Amino acid sequence: MNIPNYNSLDDVEKELIDWQYGLCGDFRKALWEAICRADDDNLTRLRIVFPNQVNGYIRYTQESGYWSKVQAKAGVMVGG
Repeated sequence: MNIPNYNSLDDVEKELIDWQYGLCGDFRKALWEAICRADDDNLTRLRIVFPNQVNGYIRYTQESGYWSKVQAKAGVMVGG
């Protein structure tokens, strides 16, 4: 998939784009699955080693409009 403005994204935004658009390899795909399934205690533990992914996940799930802003910044189609 072509992400027109990928290089303008910060590391957290790149992680989210990679996850949501299926651009992760096997390890990162499994990591994202673990993050999605983690309870608060385990999410805190994962954040120590994988801060970009966990911070992105938290913003993605809790910050209204964040994902749309990332998509717009990346230059990918928002909506449908």
